[in-house]
Amino acid sequence: MADNTEEENLDNPTNIQPENSPDQITPTADAETINPNQETENMEVHHHAHREGKKNWKSYFWEFLMLFLAVFCGFLAEYQLEHVIEHQREKQYMQSLIADLKNDQEVLFQHIVHVKSGISMMDSMVNILNSPSQITDNTGKLYFLQDLHQG
Repeated sequence: MADNTEEENLDNPTNIQPENSPDQITPTADAETINPNQETENMEVHHHAHREGKKNWKSYFWEFLMLFLAVFCGFLAEYQLEHVIEHQREKQYMQSLIADLKNDQEVLFQHIVHVKSGISMMDSMVNILNSPSQITDNTGKLYFLQDLHQG
């Protein structure tokens, strides 16, 4: 009987619109409304394989197998994802290590240049101090070399 009323509703809609010319705009309030009961009556329903009564051993076996495969596949997917993430993190660490080593190399090079210039100045100061005749002529140079060495 519900089928007959649906057919009647479809054949004789209660909200009949006159045809509009292409220049006219139809307001949305006048548009045809859909009956919510009609929607739910036409919907398909998926029935699960739940059966009343006793199950045989095959159905238990298939349920176990499906659950086991689902959990195992989830484990494999998570393991693969973790492997990919760790590989990316390893690359980032290696790039960071290379950048740090380059920075350390530059700092060490600057320090070596500074130490070499200090050794050169100390050699000059030692040469002047070893000959007493040069001390009086190079007093300004000795002060200069001492200030550079301490700074």
